[in-house]
Amino acid sequence: MITIIAMFETKPECSEAFRNLAAPCVEASRKESGNVSYGLYTGKNDANKYFFVEVWKDEAAIATHNASEHFQKFAGAFMPLLAKDPIIEQTVELA
Repeated sequence: MITIIAMFETKPECSEAFRNLAAPCVEASRKESGNVSYGLYTGKNDANKYFFVEVWKDEAAIATHNASEHFQKFAGAFMPLLAKDPIIEQTVELA
């Protein structure tokens, strides 16, 4: 399994728009056959920080997700809402 942690920081005035844009992507992503879990979280002390925590069965599942209509819609629209570039890391479990 592969876990992806994607960190986004929105402009304060764009936080609600980001959540509204992300919600359909989260819902659809959870239904993908290669998805193990998919969550969107916000910072406890900073409501403009968002974290996607995604677990996928394998690289093929990630590739299918990245090509999906719901992900492409999200990916094509979020950048103007951000205060800085996102940080996206793929991780593998060590223990």
